[in-house]
Parts: sequence; structure tokens; C-alpha cells
Amino acid sequence: MKILAVNRRTLLVGVAGAAASTVLGRPAFAQKAGGEAIVAQQAAPATLDAMTTSLQAARNISMHIFETLYTRGESGSVISALASDCTASPAFDSFTFHLRQGVPFHNGKEMTSADVKASLERYQKVGGSAQILKSVSSIEAPDKYTIVVKLNQAVPGFLSFISSPRAPMVVMPAEEAAKEVNKAALIGTGPYQFVEYRPDSHVLLKRFANYAADDRFAGPDGFGGKKTAYLEAIRFRFMPESSARAAALQAGEVHALEQLATTDAKRLKSNASVNLYEMTPWAIQTFFLNANEAPTNNVKFRQAVLAALGTEEIMAIATDNLYRLVPSWQYPGSDYFTEEQDPNLYNVNNADRAHSLLKEAGYKGEPFTLLTDNSYKNDNDASVIASQHLQAVGINVKLQVADWPTVVAARTKPTGWNMFPIFIGVEPWEGPFSTTTFFTGQNNWQMKQDPVLDALSVKLSTAPTKEAQKQAFAEFQHHLMEQAYAINLGELGIYQATRANLTGYRPFRIPRMWDVSFT
Repeated sequence: MKILAVNRRTLLVGVAGAAASTVLGRPAFAQKAGGEAIVAQQAAPATLDAMTTSLQAARNISMHIFETLYTRGESGSVISALASDCTASPAFDSFTFHLRQGVPFHNGKEMTSADVKASLERYQKVGGSAQILKSVSSIEAPDKYTIVVKLNQAVPGFLSFISSPRAPMVVMPAEEAAKEVNKAALIGTGPYQFVEYRPDSHVLLKRFANYAADDRFAGPDGFGGKKTAYLEAIRFRFMPESSARAAALQAGEVHALEQLATTDAKRLKSNASVNLYEMTPWAIQTFFLNANEAPTNNVKFRQAVLAALGTEEIMAIATDNLYRLVPSWQYPGSDYFTEEQDPNLYNVNNADRAHSLLKEAGYKGEPFTLLTDNSYKNDNDASVIASQHLQAVGINVKLQVADWPTVVAARTKPTGWNMFPIFIGVEPWEGPFSTTTFFTGQNNWQMKQDPVLDALSVKLSTAPTKEAQKQAFAEFQHHLMEQAYAINLGELGIYQATRANLTGYRPFRIPRMWDVSFT
């Protein structure tokens, strides 16, 4: 990315991001303020402590409340947000951020370097991707609007790390940043502010009247740019049933859907009251395996699970045929896209190989707990079909189905489960730096720290050239797939949808409700 190739010079808004913001300026129609938009999403967030979680259910909401120093534009390019600019040292081991001035928090306090310093320090402790700051040796605030981050090694990709919206490195008031997980008040600088959270119903936000829009942009750009809050309020309703979401949209009871089932999209295609948006690829459908818990603590057993799965059948059913079989942990078109060539590492579908690997693993019929949720249809369907394939080769599958918050809580524990499904979307869109965070450091999702993956992650982040970075990620991907810490099933697509009278909506990684209004 050009923004990361700069040496000594000031890092301003990315070239791609600046161009996109011009294209994505305000539409020609006159937009009117007011009204409450209702957005239906599939699951309730387990937490709204934004920096602590990488879950989409939380990101949909928190990115309306909070902002970050740098963020990602429409195409995934790095662009500045709360920082006016950033200067990197020649060795890429020090980054100086100058803050935008006069930016208020929702409590009326002006954002300063003290708040940013406290927020970054909190992220080091509780951030959902805290390992991206592991090379930070100090964070200094030499004046009211300047932050200096010093590293103990060269990290040319540092801005790519901190601009990730995966588990966003949000800025909050210093007094809130001093608080423990889930204890901080939800006070940010975003265009909407928090009102209430009812876990069995909704999250309500209201327009922040004193929002400081980023006038360096012509309009919204990805997660950043110049945002305008036209709506008076946004209500995020939790509706796990896809048919209920579609019916509510059709009846006008909700105005936007995070996701619409493919079958419902086909049915509503000719409905003039509804706008549909197909987004492919949207995510990689995966299974994560627990390398800490028997029997999946045995690599041969994990490889047997990989061999037993009929990938195409799983994807066809789980996605209602909106999928592509792509053996890569990056999307096609990415600079880091590499297809794994070993036929034993993707879409294996070989019962004989599975039986052979189970024998090598010494498997004696021990229980295999497949943990899935009832909020996301694709996860649940993928789990049901996978359990049938695994049982067919002699694996003693125990399918446990629970609501989304329960599954999220359970899978963070190192015992009690062997495999769970999840689709990961924003990380492959951002690039390899985000994708590697699932599998590295102490808080990895396979519940076992792998020194090879950790070393390759460092190699990726410190590589001096794009070619060296690409090679490092290709090696990372191969080792990940060989160890079967996670199984990549393929790319899925989705439909987003809105009522036709909700103007200005543009499909994206979250249902963005800034710069939209009712006609």
C-alpha cells in the first residue's frame, strides 16, 4: 500500500482513499434530517466494549459510536481519521501522530493526546488484537495534540495494524480507558452516541449534534471520511430468524438488513419497495479446531477432520449456493492472494484418507464436541452437514447448539469444545496482517501457541518489501492449513437490503447508517 511505502515523509490520507471519497460524495438528491431507522441484525453482541471484541455483531454498532486514529477506506486502503497525519521515522520504529483539533467526545470533552495515550495503553491490555502492539516500547504525549509511539523493531506495516476495524483501536476519554473490560462508558467521537442496550431486544443510538465531521474528505469513505448524521436515531434490533427479518423488511417494520437470505433475496427481487445489494466475496466460511483439547490436540486427528469434510456440499447448503471454492485465506484481487496447491489441504473429501489419519492418531471413539449457534444460518447449516460427514468416518460427534452469546463465551475457553464454525469477513478484506491475528500470540483461537506461526507473523510485519511480505504470508498460510488449526471451506456471498425510501445507503462491511436519510 502506497501509504506504507513512505519514508520520512508525512503519511496523509491514502491516495486510493482520497480518490474514493470524491466518488462517494453526497448524492444529488436533497437529504433530510430526522427519523429513526431500524436495522435488523442476526445476533446480539456479547459486548459493546468495542476494542475488546472482533465480533461483527458488535462492530456493526460500535463503529457508529467510536472512531480510531487511522481506519480503512472503501477499498480497504489505510486512511487517517482522528489523526490529521502521521510521520514515520526512517527505520519505521517510531510513529508521530498529530491529532485533529476541536474533536469532542459525546460527553462534551475535547479529545486530546492524553485520551489517545490512555486508549492505546488500554488496548495493549484488553484489545481484541492486542498482539499488534506487542512491539511498542513506549507511548508518549509530548503536547496536547501529539502522540509518539516508539517500537523495539522496524514495523513498516504499523498503520495497517492500527487501522484495522476488526477489533478496532477506538479512542475514548482517558477516565473511561482506565476502567476494566465492560466497565467503561460507551463514549466516543462518532456521529451517533449510545442510549441503551437491551440484550434481548435492541441497541438504541441517537444523533450526536456536536459531531466533528472530517472536512478533509468530500464525503464518507469506508469506515471514515466525512460522515453526516441525518437520522435522529438508529435502533439495531436482534432478529436471528432470517425469514422474520425478510418479513419485517417487506412490511416496512425495519429499514435495513445486515444480511438477507439468498432465497428471500430472490423472492424480493421484483419488489419495488426493497433495494438489494449482493456482496461476493463477503467472508470465508471456516471451522476453528481446539488444539488444546483431546482429540483435536492431535494434528493427525485434525487432518482427519479436514479430509472427512465434503466442502462443496457444506458450502452449497450453508450459503444457499452463493459461494466460491477458493483455497486461500485472502480474497482474489488482494496482493497477498495465494491458492494453496496441496490437494490434501483443501476440499479433500476423502473418506479413505480420513480413516487412515484416524488410525495414525490412535482415535478410540472419544467424544468430539462441535459447538454451533442458532443465530447464523450458515454456521448452523455448515455444522449440521459437517457432523454428518464426520460421523460417516467414525468420529463420535456431539453437536451442541446454543445462542450466539453462549457460544462466544464457550469458545474462548481452552476446554469443553473441539470445533466451532464462524465466517470471517473483514480480516481477509483488510489484508494478511489482520488475518494472522487469529492464530498468533497467547490469545489465538486454536488455543495453542505455535512458534512457527508467531515467527512468520513477525517476518510478515517486518519484511522490507511487498514481495517479502507475500512470501511470508504464503508460508504462514501453508503451515496453518497443514496443521489444520482452522479449515477454510470457501468464500460465501451475502445480500444486504434496505427499504427503497432509505436513501444514500451504500453496502459495506457494516450497515453504515451515516449519510443515509428517509425520503
